[in-house]
This record gives sequence, C-alpha cells and structure tokens, in this order.
Amino acid sequence: MTASTITEERLTELLTNQHIPAAHRALWALLWDGEIRLSEALSLDVRDIDLDARTATIDYRAKPGPGPVPLSERAAELLREAIGEETAGPAIHRFGRPLSKRAASAIARTHDVSIHAFRSSRPARQPLTAGTA
Repeated sequence: MTASTITEERLTELLTNQHIPAAHRALWALLWDGEIRLSEALSLDVRDIDLDARTATIDYRAKPGPGPVPLSERAAELLREAIGEETAGPAIHRFGRPLSKRAASAIARTHDVSIHAFRSSRPARQPLTAGTA
C-alpha cells in the first residue's frame, strides 16, 4: 500500500539511500524542504540553479515572471549529485532525459510512498531563506 504521508525519519532514510537515484532523492528534498511544486521541480533546468547561493529560479505559471526560491542544504547537495558536471539541460533527469511525473510517481510508489506525500506531509515551518538549512 502506498502511504499518503511520510515522517521526517522516513524521509531521511530515503534521502540517504544510495540505491535510489540522486535525481529522485533531489526531487523529494525539493518537495519537502522548499516551496516548489512537483511540476516546477521537474521543469528546472541546470541553468536555473545556483548551488553556491542555494537558490533556484522558478518560472511560476500562476505568478508574473520567474522568482528565486531558496534551497535547503540537503536539497542543494542532492541536486549537486544529480546534476554532476552538466551545465545545461534538465536538473531532475535520468540518463539526460527530463524525469516525468509518471516516472517520479512510480519510483516513489516502489518505496511505498505517494509522490505527493513529500510535499503534503512536511511540517509547517518558516520559509527558507538563502543560506539557511
């Protein structure tokens, strides 16, 4: 059965599991730690991300123009692993191809969790600012 919620402990277990591709772990960290929706995370290009400043520029569909979003330290580290040496192209990818919602959902389900649980289960907290964890 696929869980519709996830605990911080389970999240940490999944994010540190080296058998799970970095792209999926980075996506899960973005959904949990940030103010990024699934479609926004999946549409990120490597050029949209500043890992040193720990920010990503999101092209919000419902808001005018792109806006910077702070990244948590763990999301930035997982993105660094997922991106590798790439300088352009999809940030969340498998074998150079953008990860689809279907693939993201399928991998989450193989770990008995709904992809939406990563965003909906996170505890209420203050928004991140660049340079905070």
